[in-house]
Amino acid sequence: MKKIIKKAKKILKLVSRRASIIDFSPVSFEGWKMATGTRTPWLGGGGNSVASSFSNCDARVATLIKERKLRLSQFSSEAVDAEVACLKWRHYIVYWSVTHAIRFTSSEAKNLVELGVCDGLTAWYASSAQYDNGAKGKFFLYDAWEGMRDDLLVADEKKSAGSYSYLDVENTRSNLRQCAQQNFIFIKGYLPQSLEIGPNPDCLAWLHIDLNSAMPTVAGLDFFWPRMLSGGIVLLDDFAWPGYEETQAAVEKWASENGQNILHLPTGQGLIFKKEN
Repeated sequence: MKKIIKKAKKILKLVSRRASIIDFSPVSFEGWKMATGTRTPWLGGGGNSVASSFSNCDARVATLIKERKLRLSQFSSEAVDAEVACLKWRHYIVYWSVTHAIRFTSSEAKNLVELGVCDGLTAWYASSAQYDNGAKGKFFLYDAWEGMRDDLLVADEKKSAGSYSYLDVENTRSNLRQCAQQNFIFIKGYLPQSLEIGPNPDCLAWLHIDLNSAMPTVAGLDFFWPRMLSGGIVLLDDFAWPGYEETQAAVEKWASENGQNILHLPTGQGLIFKKEN
């Protein structure tokens, strides 16, 4: 009996400890494998100029999706509104990072680069941030707009061969024609070969990588990092998501060899800030 009582006390003690850290506050955002009860940047339309501008951009995208003027082939037509809503934190980081890069780089040309464009949804937010900040510069968009090639995938990625074969560059062009800023340069082809034909920017303020494969990701970092302006930002998509461990390991190795730190975010994204030594 004494053993039973002693064991029961231990259980009650454990339960009481866990109960004390349970948070019963309402969830303010849920999506992309995360949930938070914190005050989101866009709460009430945004508490500062960046958050307010992002809110306006996000509302514009939501309207175009509702009106079926943006065709996002990566999502089912029945769930596209909900899918994009779940990406709000991701898109805020895209918008914020472009704004930061524009404000903290000194060159007049604030060129943006995206590797892995898909339907152009991320480019929508990035271009809007570029426009809202009155920045001059081009937006270079690199994608095969075809299925992933087996020879560009490491062993653990081979299962992804052929993925994204449904993409169409003309659909991406159509989506981005509705952006306020028409400065897009489309480079169709597989990385890293497409970097050999360009056109490529001489300098850039912001680089977004969403390739879901290690070799092209590192090739992109090697090519664009020397061209990155001091104060610029590299934003890595899917960086810490399950299933992309090979890419994360390759980028971590690259960062270590180049003396850089990566900020891991709860969304699974990663940030690298460029600062000259």
